[in-house]
Amino acid sequence: MNEFMQAFQNIAQSAALVAADDYKSLEIKESATTVIKSVQPGFDELMGSATRLEKVVQKCRNDIDHAEDVWTCKLGIVQASKQEIWQQLGELSGCHVRINELGRQRQSSVIDESQDYWDKIFDVRVRQKWFIDAAKKQKKGIDWKEKDDFIKDIPIVINLVDIAIDQIIKGELKLVYQDITTINLKVLTQYFQNLDKQTKDVLNHQMNVTLSVIENKFKQPTVYLPENTKLLSSALSPARDNLSKYRLGALSWEEVINFKKQVSTAIDNFINSIFDDRLKVGSQALVEAMIFYNEFLEKQDRYQQETPAQRQAERAWIDSQWTEIQRVEKGIEVILNSSP
Repeated sequence: MNEFMQAFQNIAQSAALVAADDYKSLEIKESATTVIKSVQPGFDELMGSATRLEKVVQKCRNDIDHAEDVWTCKLGIVQASKQEIWQQLGELSGCHVRINELGRQRQSSVIDESQDYWDKIFDVRVRQKWFIDAAKKQKKGIDWKEKDDFIKDIPIVINLVDIAIDQIIKGELKLVYQDITTINLKVLTQYFQNLDKQTKDVLNHQMNVTLSVIENKFKQPTVYLPENTKLLSSALSPARDNLSKYRLGALSWEEVINFKKQVSTAIDNFINSIFDDRLKVGSQALVEAMIFYNEFLEKQDRYQQETPAQRQAERAWIDSQWTEIQRVEKGIEVILNSSP
């Protein structure tokens, strides 16, 4: 490109001298002026190409800079303590097993406690209040007059259940979260420091996102719900709405028992969905940490097997790339600083 630029400049300068020479014929001077104009698109094209090449070269520079960063980081990876990494792997593996066992225990406990609460409030606020007569005997049903008041009372009962289960879930998941935090996942960041900047930035971002998701999901389990999981109040709406279908007639005890079963099922599904999601998130974070350590050890083993000659050859290749890039940059700079 520089040769073309020099050629165009020579043509333009020569033509300019002819165009300004009073001793040249009018026709030749006009031709020289035409030549100057015809050369201008060549200058424009070269300048445009140089500008585009400047962006390409910057991308090459970034890639070589990354390659040099990777090469420089090898020493830190080689010198990292293998014993400490194996210790971290052991702790993560133990925590992974422990959290899953504890999580399933807490999940079962939440279901039992929630169903016990539902049984008790159903007995007090539904059965005893609406389906026990003056003689303390079970009614077979209630007539349409009582039913309207009963249906108006049900949302209050549902709200009490919703509040209670929310607190039960939070209390039990808090225990699981405390166990997760005994393993400081941020200890990984000290090993991130041994890596090249590009990889380190990606891993640090992923770590921050993971820790934020875990904290939100465990501390606010009924706010950050799993995909396709409704709020418990919404999940209980179908069971409540089924009672309203019989608004014009009497309401039998069997229909109310069916309502109770529907609520019980919805409660179980809600709790299982939340716990399955939280345990999956916690387990996945620990698995990803273990994968990182294993990959780090694998990379360390490969680097430790490299010879000084291999490292010198890599260094020489990087230096040669910088030399070529600098040569191209100088050529582009000459073109951009040139004038027609």
